[in-house]
Amino acid sequence: MHEVVNFSCSHAAGHVITQLYNVQESHLPYTRNKTLTHSNDVFLVPTRVKGKTNYYPRSINVEFSGGFGALGKHEYREGKISPDAYNDVVIDRQERHVKNEYQLRLDAGKPTDASLLSTENTSHWTDYNKLIYRPESLVSLGGFNHPEGTHKNFPRLRFDDFNVGESEFKGVSEEIDDVFRKNLEQSDQIQGVSFFSECDSAWAGFTSEMMVFLRDEYFGNGVSSKYNLWTYGLMTPGDFSSTAGATSLKTHQLLTRIKAMTEFAANSTLFIPLVPPKTPQSFLSSHYDSSNLWHRGAVQSMFVNSLWGLNCQVQNGVSMATIENGLLRGNTNRNIVNEISLHPLIPEQKDSGFGIVSDVNIMDMYLNAGKVEANPAPPQDTHNSALNLGLTATSTDHLYAKGVICSKQPESGLSDLVTDTYVNPYMDEITKMDSFPGVIEANGFSAEFLQTSSLKPLLKEYRKIVERVRLPQHMEILSDKAEVIESLSSLMEEYTAGFSDESDYDD
Repeated sequence: MHEVVNFSCSHAAGHVITQLYNVQESHLPYTRNKTLTHSNDVFLVPTRVKGKTNYYPRSINVEFSGGFGALGKHEYREGKISPDAYNDVVIDRQERHVKNEYQLRLDAGKPTDASLLSTENTSHWTDYNKLIYRPESLVSLGGFNHPEGTHKNFPRLRFDDFNVGESEFKGVSEEIDDVFRKNLEQSDQIQGVSFFSECDSAWAGFTSEMMVFLRDEYFGNGVSSKYNLWTYGLMTPGDFSSTAGATSLKTHQLLTRIKAMTEFAANSTLFIPLVPPKTPQSFLSSHYDSSNLWHRGAVQSMFVNSLWGLNCQVQNGVSMATIENGLLRGNTNRNIVNEISLHPLIPEQKDSGFGIVSDVNIMDMYLNAGKVEANPAPPQDTHNSALNLGLTATSTDHLYAKGVICSKQPESGLSDLVTDTYVNPYMDEITKMDSFPGVIEANGFSAEFLQTSSLKPLLKEYRKIVERVRLPQHMEILSDKAEVIESLSSLMEEYTAGFSDESDYDD
């Protein structure tokens, strides 16, 4: 299976990708007799040093200044210099994030367990990261401070709006170009690039500008069918299937997200928005806290890991191209996956009375013939319901394409003209990592991802919002208002099922 390079842009993205790479770390053969179930060089870079093989993430992580927490950029490559070596020189040092017990045990080569982690000591993804990153893979936006995203020299300037992120990319474009080129040189035949980014902040503009830059430099000034460019859009927790569900977003955040959607759809071969639930639902435990990035990233990573597992499993591996082609089916303009859900595995009920025939009262059968006994409906178990992570809620609208990922092949089979079924026997391995928070109440799950016409009404509402924009600061976010409206209209056409006599424009 060919290599995949990943970009993590924002602290929220770092939490998602750390869970994914911790799973990759668990696949590594620390003993010679370990049977390999996954190809480790898909998401990891192997390097030979003195007869041993070291593995590093094929990832480029971009953070604010201080966003890497206790992880020093050159911590595992260079010896630490004692301040005493500077003699009488006065050193002004910024207070640094302290390593937790989990990281101290990893550094000492001691075993770790889930009891060492909590919401209090996992504010940074580096608090539970298990792999060592190469120094060049860690890129800092020196002008903005973690976690608020305020500018060092201009406190009133925050990393909030799309256009701010676009401008900031120019300062690190050469650095990212160098490290990406190095990743390409270390790949035999790259199959694709994945971008993990927030959609409701300036990180969207930063990532969009970076995608345009890399596309122009390396992918022939356009989305090439030879490569798969996937964008995972991390959104604010909540229900965004309508503008009513987005009331928690301020106007500039909503406009940033709308702009991000149009740009990510235009510059990706596949755009996958991920919206974590705001409150515990489905098989999430009551401990789930959507305001905590550790919890939020873990839930989002469950779906992504089901795809990563397909990409790198030794037996019956499935490439990014195969999954993408199964969804798009030749229509590259309809590339937004708008419905995503996780379904808990429900254990089969054993029939305790199997093979036992009880006596039948013939008289009762005649007297009660045709009568229906009114039994109270059993209470609904919400833990058996689907966990929605998509941009729009699960619907019965027109289905264009559907993908299903199961831990084993269904007996009856799920594949049909619009559905592709994939088997990932290791679906639930991510929830068994000791770095995964205890927020899941399920013994296993399957994943579904769909493209349906339910996206059109949402796009229509977004277009109305853009049409009403008048303030200069909001116009600046959109850059070109007419272009955004045109992009939304084009996307609406792609998600229109058959002939519709309803006008897309309201009087």
